[in-house]
Amino acid sequence: MKIALIIDRFLPAKGGGERYVEILARGLAERGHDITIFSRRFPEGHPPENIHYHPVRTLTWPGFLKVLSFARRCGAEIAMGDFDIAHDVGHIVGADVFNPHGGVEQVWLKRYFASYENPFHRAFKRIQRRLSPKEWTMIALQRRQYLSFDTRRILAISPMIRDHIRSHYPGIPARKIVLVQNPANLSRFSPGNRAQFRDATRERLHLSDGEIVLLFASNNFRLKGLHPLLRSLKILRGLNESARPFRLLVAGNEDAARWKRLAKRLGVTNLVTFLGPVKEMEHLYAAADIFVLPTFFDSASLVVLEALASGLPVITSRWAGASALIDAPATGMVLRNNDDPVEIAKAVAAYFPDKPRERALSASPRQVGAIVLDRHIERVLGIYEEILKEKSHG
Repeated sequence: MKIALIIDRFLPAKGGGERYVEILARGLAERGHDITIFSRRFPEGHPPENIHYHPVRTLTWPGFLKVLSFARRCGAEIAMGDFDIAHDVGHIVGADVFNPHGGVEQVWLKRYFASYENPFHRAFKRIQRRLSPKEWTMIALQRRQYLSFDTRRILAISPMIRDHIRSHYPGIPARKIVLVQNPANLSRFSPGNRAQFRDATRERLHLSDGEIVLLFASNNFRLKGLHPLLRSLKILRGLNESARPFRLLVAGNEDAARWKRLAKRLGVTNLVTFLGPVKEMEHLYAAADIFVLPTFFDSASLVVLEALASGLPVITSRWAGASALIDAPATGMVLRNNDDPVEIAKAVAAYFPDKPRERALSASPRQVGAIVLDRHIERVLGIYEEILKEKSHG
């Protein structure tokens, strides 16, 4: 098949949607399909075999015209390419498959506002967004994407996102909304990595053998709940009845200066290590004992899947789409109030004893066994085949 994948920015190091497109493109290309990625920006270097980069030139200012020009020009250029399937993870109308990786914009906005700790800052952001022509454009465009007759399938990447789509767009026929969860890469992430990477990684990070290591990974520290997590550390220290040493590792491509200042203000500097961006995340999962992501919103976090596949208990919130995969308490806990440091601390403390963590080593990977990469690619290809049959019958 000749397949067009569409995303606003194809920079896999920047976020989950970009990483997903990279995973999907490689999986489809390895099966012999011809893949063209349409985007405004691409990483440096040449694409792998069977994958082509198609830059889409857009207006750069103002923001709403940049969004509209991408939608218009990308749609026109795809129409000229004679593709069998157009699969959109970006912002165009008329693709065969719409894959809203960020979920419903209106829901994301509410959670985005909630992630600001300061009420004045939160109010300012709310006013700023509601007066933004770019935001109006995004919501109007997404509405057209959901309701367009040309959109044959809408892929919901988690049960949470499926429920949000149904709630905000009740007129969409049920058959058009398909649950296709993000894939787990069990060949790269597994409990077996502990034997290979754990000791060396902990030594390099100056972690002692008996130290409990918490891991937080994100490229958006505020939205993914680092503030309440840092606040929970002082409470966790008081709940730590066995007085075992513990440390939080923070990985992600974000300037850590303000977060280091916050840690100092909270009196937990000695409990946190900021690592910056990390390419070999499998090493960190192997070194860690508990994965914590008290997110304000995450449609279906790849890092949660990776942590489960690596055998870690996962503490995340009900606003994480991937929380549907957590079987509490065997494989982790789902926070009801992600911004409550007491709830976070109590959930983490439950995994300080060795037995709950040992149980997760075998139980957590089973939770993602049904969504391995090969099955995911076959599932997507099956949807493409259904669409081609429908199009052939008019």
